[in-house]
Amino acid sequence: MSQIILNGVTLSQLLEKIEQLIDRKLNNSAPPTNTLNQSKFYSRQEVARLLMISLPTLRDYTKSGWLVSYKIGNRVLYKQEEVLACVERVAAHKFKRGGNHGA
Repeated sequence: MSQIILNGVTLSQLLEKIEQLIDRKLNNSAPPTNTLNQSKFYSRQEVARLLMISLPTLRDYTKSGWLVSYKIGNRVLYKQEEVLACVERVAAHKFKRGGNHGA
């Protein structure tokens, strides 16, 4: 094993310099961002309430591809941004007169 010999530096001075360097690096580093963890998820009940639809209708919207559900553990959740994007489509579909009501 190779040795590093430092002349004129005491052990306490070396440790102090290392501590200062670590503190400076920790203060300058930005916390890591993870976009997956930043997504807000809604439960089935919350989505149904927001879209003003029943739970069976929500299931139909999910099966037809209007919404994408995510199974996390034993829960079915929906991403906030996808639900908000669906609000406009649902509003246009719910109150449309005549025509094809089956999306």
